Amino acid sequence: MKPYENTILISDLDGTLIPRGGRVSQANRAAIERFVRGGGRFGVATGRTPEAAAGYVGELPITAPSIFFNGAMLYDWQKKSVLATRTLPGGNIWPRFATQCLAHFPQACIEIYTADNCNIVSDPANDDPRLPHEFYRYRHVPLADVADTERTPWLKFFVSDAPERLAVLEAETEAFGISALAHSFYSEANYYEYVAQGVSKGAMLEEIRRLPSSQGARIVALGDYLNDNEMLVAADIGVASGNAHAATKAAADVVGCRVEDDLVPWVLEHVLCDGV
Repeated sequence: MKPYENTILISDLDGTLIPRGGRVSQANRAAIERFVRGGGRFGVATGRTPEAAAGYVGELPITAPSIFFNGAMLYDWQKKSVLATRTLPGGNIWPRFATQCLAHFPQACIEIYTADNCNIVSDPANDDPRLPHEFYRYRHVPLADVADTERTPWLKFFVSDAPERLAVLEAETEAFGISALAHSFYSEANYYEYVAQGVSKGAMLEEIRRLPSSQGARIVALGDYLNDNEMLVAADIGVASGNAHAATKAAADVVGCRVEDDLVPWVLEHVLCDGV
């Protein structure tokens, strides 16, 4: 029996596998390859689209179903096929809410994610500085172009703005009635996101657990921020990076090294103990 058989390792990207603005280190890459050679299966869990993630992890041996859009999509990386999606319910309430956001937060970058596009409906002058450095297509469109949610279902609604303005957005979310339909959360201090109620990385991890290919597997999940908390709780072993948010560390079973110090080799040595 190989040392990592029946183990699935699922890692968040930014702040966990990849330093902010960085790339997957050679040490992390080598550890993932060793884990897969040892019979383990490796997957990722991210708020990004598959296309965006590919620029960072496309050369890694991703052999487990992976989580995108912060839990709104389950994707088979090897077959390049979507296994499941969870779209935002509520029909035209979302275009109405987006209209309110555009009016009340004129400095925000507002993005609507559909299965095949990142649609930016705010002023291009407000674009998140990360966008030119990402590995995916995005387009600036009028809100009206994506307002028919039956024809173009929304997977994720995303607002980037200053933290103090996002605190106001949280209150408006409650007043608008969105909270009954959506799971909303911070994925960074200046990023506030909406997916369908009940959708999270943790909920989609449970979908992975129910797959026939996952029966009997031990799932180890790695994360660093609030949008990872449910996943760390749902995993058999949840590992927070040493740089993680305090609440994420509290949700984890184990706190490891900082992202800059290569978390995957640390996990193999201290958590999986080279398969023991």
